[in-house]
Amino acid sequence: MAKEVSNTGALMTRLRELREQGGLSPEQVEERLILGPGWVPSFEAGEAVPSISMVLAILNVLGRSLDDLVRGLPTQISHKLERQVYAEANGKDLFIRFTYANYDAVYELRKATGDEFNQVLKTLRDELSRLTNPDDVMGAAIKTNAVAKSFLKAVALWPRANPSDIWWFLIYRAYCDPYNHPARFARMDFTKSWKRTGGWALEEVMVRHYGPFLKTKGINLFIAPSETKERLVGAVLAEERLEADKADVFLTGNRSGSQEFFGVVNVKASFAERRTDDVPMSRALIAAGYVSPLWTMDCKSMPSARPVNRGELGLSRSGDCDDRSAKRKDIEDDGYFSACFSYNQRTVPTPPNQKAKARVVVCDFRNPDDQFAAFLFTEWQRFLKRSRRG
Repeated sequence: MAKEVSNTGALMTRLRELREQGGLSPEQVEERLILGPGWVPSFEAGEAVPSISMVLAILNVLGRSLDDLVRGLPTQISHKLERQVYAEANGKDLFIRFTYANYDAVYELRKATGDEFNQVLKTLRDELSRLTNPDDVMGAAIKTNAVAKSFLKAVALWPRANPSDIWWFLIYRAYCDPYNHPARFARMDFTKSWKRTGGWALEEVMVRHYGPFLKTKGINLFIAPSETKERLVGAVLAEERLEADKADVFLTGNRSGSQEFFGVVNVKASFAERRTDDVPMSRALIAAGYVSPLWTMDCKSMPSARPVNRGELGLSRSGDCDDRSAKRKDIEDDGYFSACFSYNQRTVPTPPNQKAKARVVVCDFRNPDDQFAAFLFTEWQRFLKRSRRG
């Protein structure tokens, strides 16, 4: 065991020498490989042991081979970097590769380039590099911003891609890759961290995408602090013994120079998240005369070599409207939400001729002047009319 550590130390010392001979700083190597700050010095100091593929990737940046590092080892090995998610060119498209349970999974991203993929990855990595304490308030804000910013970068680069696929197959897995975080946080459970960070980031995504446009229509979309949530909806939810702090994104409209609260947007990546809070809260808000739409990525897939993010709002394979999921019936038949806006292109919208208490609508991120924005504007006008009559 001691000999193995000694050999590793010698190899890492030699790797540092090759880097210095090449005139590159640790930061320059990290920049080219899109690694969080501190990884290269950590390898060279023996504080973290790199995989063979990581060593090869560093050598590739340095313009060196295994022969330069140690004689007698084979050199015909792929220089591919071992990451949670990475991309390979496939003609004019990309294969996004990642581990999914026991599978080496592939997601095909149409009309995308490796350079664009690196831009998205680098956006995430650069924002996460600012982390000093991932568990404090500032750390939470940095992580949230990193995820939101990288996702919005991705949908801007690939406007015709399925947003839900980008969220589920790329951004989530890139966040869980420790190499995109500073090296000192390598032992963190990033999957657990994602549960909170992903939820907060999705709220930010919606506010950043729609907020500026809706403001021109006299509507404000915002994430409220706890005391504001309690002030706006505390009384409405108190009778149902529901916590105001569980509400997601708030809606106010401009009326006579002041802001008037008229609803809440329930933001969820998938239907598996917190429905025990969402449905009772939404029903209470609707009963009190407020608007309460559901805004979701509708993420759901099964592990496989070629996973398909079908979500839970599609119809049966036969396309039979009578064979709908319980989640759809909650919306269309029971009206638990004022409407549902899905950003999974496999979601099936409510047919125009179907009678429904609330409708399922499919949107994307190409233009904020879309059906979601139109719905909120219409609901604000209705709220004004009702309040005037009252």
